[in-house]
Amino acid sequence: MKKIMIDIKNHLMTGISYALPVIIAGSLMVAVAKIIGLIVGEPNLDAFAKSDGLMNWLYLTQDVGFKIIGLMNYVLGAYVAFSIAGKKGLAAGFTAGLIASMTGSGFLGAVLGGLLAGYSSEWVGRKIRITGSASSSVPLIILPFITVGLQVVIMLLLLGDVLSWINATLMGWVQQMTEDGTSTVMLAAVLGGMICFDLGGPVNKAAWGTANVLFLSGVYLPAILVNVAIIIPPLGYAAARFLRPHNFNQTLKEAGNGAVIMGILGISEGAIPFTLRNPARLIPINVLAGALGAMTVALFKAYPIMPPLGGLYGGFTVGHPWAYFLGALVGTAVIAIGANLLVNFNDESADENAAAPAVNEEIDIKFD
Repeated sequence: MKKIMIDIKNHLMTGISYALPVIIAGSLMVAVAKIIGLIVGEPNLDAFAKSDGLMNWLYLTQDVGFKIIGLMNYVLGAYVAFSIAGKKGLAAGFTAGLIASMTGSGFLGAVLGGLLAGYSSEWVGRKIRITGSASSSVPLIILPFITVGLQVVIMLLLLGDVLSWINATLMGWVQQMTEDGTSTVMLAAVLGGMICFDLGGPVNKAAWGTANVLFLSGVYLPAILVNVAIIIPPLGYAAARFLRPHNFNQTLKEAGNGAVIMGILGISEGAIPFTLRNPARLIPINVLAGALGAMTVALFKAYPIMPPLGGLYGGFTVGHPWAYFLGALVGTAVIAIGANLLVNFNDESADENAAAPAVNEEIDIKFD
């Protein structure tokens, strides 16, 4: 059972890794159009849908951006299936994403449909064999007919309404939380802490995935909270390195320079080389910093004015941008001060491999 769950997690992470550029590309298109519109004094680009000139171009750019974001379910379903069955799972996987968008089952429907598409495609590919001149009919006709048919029967006819209701209920509950001040702060603490717990690991991805599920449903505030938490660990350790340079060996000083860039871009893995020096002491500091940073953003009521972007520059895509930057500053300060007080980063007995930042690396934490 444990192996099955690990495999499912890996397939889900593969799907998310393919979907991430889609979300970022769409968000950038919307953000560029919105920001230019704000600069010229036109915050509502929808009013220029049928006009000509620059404002219509901005509207079209925004519209393309939103449509790109809307492709996430398709890409997620397809590449979860691709992770399991290779290219023979793509037809059913794209169908899973289509049905998820049709029924309103969203991220949940795309993931479950993608898993069904992948495992059914893999099974059909193994079990159905035709020899001779008709052998090419299996991958071209029989396999897609069976696997796409299963999507229609199971994900649309049998589970479509149920998954849609579950998704709508969850979205409504979270939307209500984001409208209540106390609940928003609690949500910020949970998401911020999870993001900074294992820096790109399963807990981090769970929080990121939750925020992006809500993002796809038009609930943008959790994405803002997650985005600010992501930049805190790398910026925090970069600040710690500059605040007290004699506390860091040469390798980590160089890693600190890279952490500045990774923090600005919103890559939390930039903090891994530092955290691995003493995870028992530094993981709690990371979690506290992420929680306090996100809570600061919530307390000072940053709000979305467009689909939010990650990274430090994401502050320009929210209302009350100073709250976003203040949250990043608070979290950065917690790590910069706390890490220097608790850990000697000159300890050469620590694993030297920890000093090489790797975007694909994650902190492996096991609970037995």
